[in-house]
Amino acid sequence: MIALFSATLVVSAALLFWLQPMFGKFLLPTLGSTPQVWIASMLFFQAVLLVGYAYGHVLTARVSLRRQALTHIGVVAIALVVLPVAVPDAARPPQSDNPVWWHLGLMAVTIGLPFFALSSSAPLVQRWLASSGHRRAADPYFLYGASNAGSIAGLIAYPALIEPLLGLEAQGMVWTVGYVLLVLLMAGCAVVVLRAGPAPSDAVTGAGVEGPPAGEKSVSWRRRWYWVALAFVPSSLMLGATTYLTRDIAPVPLLWVLPLTAYLLSFVVAFAPRPDPSPLLRVARVAMPLVAIVLVHVLVTGAQRPLALVAALHVLALFAVALVCHGQLAADRPHASRLTEFYLWVAIGGAAGGLLNALLAPAVFESLVEYPLAIALACALYPGALRERPTVLEFFTQSKKPTQVLDWVAPVLVGGGVALALALVQRSDPDGLVAARSIIFGLALGIVWNFARRPLRFAAAIAAILLAAAVPTGEDLSILERDRSYFGTYRVEESAGYHTIYAGTTVHGVERVGPGPPEPLSYYNPSGPVGQLFEAMGTARGRSAARTAIVGLGSGGMACYAQRGERWTFYEIDPTVARIARDPRLFTYLRDCPGSYDVELGDGRTSLERAAPGQFGLLTIDAFTSDAVPVHLLTREALSLYMRRLRPGGVLLFNISNRFVNFEPVLANLGRDLRVPCAIEQFQADDAQAQRRWDSSTWVVMTRDQRLLSRLGWRECQRDGGRVWTDDFSNVLETLRWW
Repeated sequence: MIALFSATLVVSAALLFWLQPMFGKFLLPTLGSTPQVWIASMLFFQAVLLVGYAYGHVLTARVSLRRQALTHIGVVAIALVVLPVAVPDAARPPQSDNPVWWHLGLMAVTIGLPFFALSSSAPLVQRWLASSGHRRAADPYFLYGASNAGSIAGLIAYPALIEPLLGLEAQGMVWTVGYVLLVLLMAGCAVVVLRAGPAPSDAVTGAGVEGPPAGEKSVSWRRRWYWVALAFVPSSLMLGATTYLTRDIAPVPLLWVLPLTAYLLSFVVAFAPRPDPSPLLRVARVAMPLVAIVLVHVLVTGAQRPLALVAALHVLALFAVALVCHGQLAADRPHASRLTEFYLWVAIGGAAGGLLNALLAPAVFESLVEYPLAIALACALYPGALRERPTVLEFFTQSKKPTQVLDWVAPVLVGGGVALALALVQRSDPDGLVAARSIIFGLALGIVWNFARRPLRFAAAIAAILLAAAVPTGEDLSILERDRSYFGTYRVEESAGYHTIYAGTTVHGVERVGPGPPEPLSYYNPSGPVGQLFEAMGTARGRSAARTAIVGLGSGGMACYAQRGERWTFYEIDPTVARIARDPRLFTYLRDCPGSYDVELGDGRTSLERAAPGQFGLLTIDAFTSDAVPVHLLTREALSLYMRRLRPGGVLLFNISNRFVNFEPVLANLGRDLRVPCAIEQFQADDAQAQRRWDSSTWVVMTRDQRLLSRLGWRECQRDGGRVWTDDFSNVLETLRWW
């Protein structure tokens, strides 16, 4: 029975967490490959998990064991009608800056039923064991570890084995085969339970589980909300870490998988069948304050490299926090008679974390506030390193005692001191600003480390430092605009006579303000690859660039290469970016540059499908610098579309300036596959050029015009021998720069 139940939960959980990254990849092209696809998807998964746990709780409370088994087998089997997993070709999101409701509705229609069946299996199978006469029926929580182990196996297998070897269509078919296996295993569990017969208490309770012993703590509302809080913080922290990691890196399943794997692994360790907390949990309790302080230092200083080390730190901090919180959940778990109710409250906490990060935060906050907020809340829940099993009453009694004045004064002094020091350094030592900020934050966090024994003071001081770091202190810097949409977080800064738009932490355009006509800056400067290309086009410019399309708007800086009489079209997926680029308070490229410009909202590839064949002389794909890497713009099918939209001898230009992803071999492989010559140019700005706001950049040109390639003199793109990317297959993992 134990082997069968464990195998069933392993398969169920593996399918559940294989489905998550797989369906996310199905959705990426439709929604522009933004990291928010994963965050909104996680909200859907957590919400359906909550519904599944509620279904299991009601079913076990009100229905006999036989009817439970028959009902659930029917639910699991019915889900076969919507398989295999796929996204309808006609599915297109609305032209909105927040299509999250369309996203959630599409998931409900396509995978809602099988995901519901999978999510409700874990508590039901555990309750079936508790309802049997088996010797381990009194404490079936160990099966939760088997379930989470299956989850981790599914998550790791996807980027390591499934994605590199199988296309999306094949993945959907193999997943369907696995689901059929689950139906058979679930039927086997039902047969075994019914043949084994109920526990002796079944006739009395109707649920098959004896009531709690006399010494068991009552399940009060205070205790329930404590469970919710302990589940909410790791959930929100996991999603915040995922957003932070994928905001400037390709939203590949690997980077979604790492935080979620750490989150699930904490459940496995916390709920392992041991009489005492595991050594790993003891280490996490001791290390959590230090890990939180190091993480905050990385956040406030903006450290991003080396990628492998920074990503590992975020994942390690998440694991430590989740293990401490889930360890407290495991220590406070109720008797098996309350098993499904316990899981229901845990699911409520997890879904609340998803609700905050996916729906409330983008609507309320202008920047990624939810991640540092979750860190501060985690510090407030820190139980201390010495007490192994703090009780709920101890925790809430402590928090309700009259707080010493210093618990509030100390954080205010720390935050104010940091803000003052940052302002002084900004004015006196601009050259060593980065090092000075690092030292200031390091000293402040060293002081805060001593507050760890008082969780509220510790959390308030961490929040004060994070708040001080977010306040601009320089006299020559002002924030003109902040905004946030489903597709990213944006801010426009004015500094030293320049306006700069940032998407996350990456520059997406710069314009000099003041008298005189606008000039192309940043990636589009005259000495860089874009300037070289237009110079090389020379007299052929009128034929080749009269109709130009650009996927990706930014500030609109490339528009300055247009000439009078030319009509250019910008395709931009995010209405927020379009609004910023058209606002004359912020940028005037689209107003003052020669030529005329159309801005069409929507995914670039989808928009180009509606354009007439042979329409453009120049087609620029400028969507790979940060935020998200829309892989669907770099496939064989996409490149074929681009070539059909170009005139004979037309030019295809890619901006592949990206700190973490190397797209050169991808484009080289595509060029060879479609027999289109591919050349690359890397421009490195010197100090004088950087002062003029010219940025280093890397561009690739693909054209069959050999004379143009000869005039450019760029080097040939280097292939790597990898598989050509298609709509059905891509592997961004192999293109990442980890160091």
